Amino acid sequence: MEELLAALAQAIEDYRTALKECETKYRPTDGLLGFGHSIKDDPCHGQVDERVEKIVAEIHDADPSPQDAEKAALMLLARDDVTSWPISAQFMLRALERHSIPLIPSLSPETANALLKKYNERYKRWERFPAQNEVFKALKARAK
Repeated sequence: MEELLAALAQAIEDYRTALKECETKYRPTDGLLGFGHSIKDDPCHGQVDERVEKIVAEIHDADPSPQDAEKAALMLLARDDVTSWPISAQFMLRALERHSIPLIPSLSPETANALLKKYNERYKRWERFPAQNEVFKALKARAK
């Protein structure tokens, strides 16, 4: 399980590295008025999504302990550093949160409740995207 948790952390760190490379590759005017490509069009966004989805599926299939599920869920849900990432990545990091849904049933109710409180503080109901609403509902169901 430790290898899978390390792989999840590495996937997110590799995404940060890829974004730094993108920032050097693209100019601020790239993609302006729909011409050319910009950092938001780079394939690294889709690649991290697929990679995280695969790793989380492997973690889920390994029947994680509540502690291991918590570690993985925290990597996806409790990111306090989202605003320090480039704006093009902030939406992807928020989209990656939906991959935590298969792990939520493995969380202890206490952990789910703590994550639910933190999640509710971070995203008010009217600010959530559909994927975040799904995460919220799953956490709420597990916290009971």
